[in-house]
Amino acid sequence: MRRVGLVVNDAKEHAAGVAARLQEACRLVGVEAVPMSDAGGGVDAVIGVGGDGTVLSAAALAIGAGLPVAGVNIGRVGYLAEFEVDEIEALADALARDRTTVVERMTVEVSHGESRRLAVNDVVLEKAESERIIQIAVEINGHHFATYRTDGIIVATPVGSTAYSLSAGGPVVDPGIEAMVLTPVAPHSLLSRSLVLSADTEVRLSVAIDRPARVNVDGHEFVRVEPGGHVLVRRGALPVRFLTLGRHPFPTAVRHQFGLDHA
Repeated sequence: MRRVGLVVNDAKEHAAGVAARLQEACRLVGVEAVPMSDAGGGVDAVIGVGGDGTVLSAAALAIGAGLPVAGVNIGRVGYLAEFEVDEIEALADALARDRTTVVERMTVEVSHGESRRLAVNDVVLEKAESERIIQIAVEINGHHFATYRTDGIIVATPVGSTAYSLSAGGPVVDPGIEAMVLTPVAPHSLLSRSLVLSADTEVRLSVAIDRPARVNVDGHEFVRVEPGGHVLVRRGALPVRFLTLGRHPFPTAVRHQFGLDHA
């Protein structure tokens, strides 16, 4: 690789300094590293400098441009950001020598009318008014499954299974598996468990009570859904492509993320 674009979380302490260090490390091995805002196209990969949220922002840009993405983690343990700050020189060298591997992971797509959005981690239909639960009817491949009185419904990818879905009680899924994880959030229902569905499943989520809801995609609000409205969630047409050195297989990544290295 000869040119990479950077997405930097300026709100995170030390991010600018780490990005500058990465730019210098890349320069020394013949790779140009420039902010994506200044790149004007013509980059070979996108690198997020921050945390998992920054990597998701970088991934959104990368998917649209057909590029791979990587992340340099700052601060707390990151799951999507494979590289730590002390590995910047190793990352730059691997980029220069084309020693990285690209792994593809499935995305999910949510649609509301003519509006569509891809998610790397998850799609969440949740209550828009914090003090009131909502009622969500779930259809799976055109068949009614259940109606939940709940704070929300999460549809996550395997990559996103360690994010919001996990905190709501969902399973940790190997990202090499293609599947969708449907997890209710604080449901007032006997059925509180997650469902692991085929990657080719179509999930329809309908707001079945006179209270509005909102759809968040990878933590960012996408649309509001009025009572009687619905969204469709299905496999994304485009995968996300992660750059990796293959040093952290799934069990190792999970142990690291959840502080089990010394357990």
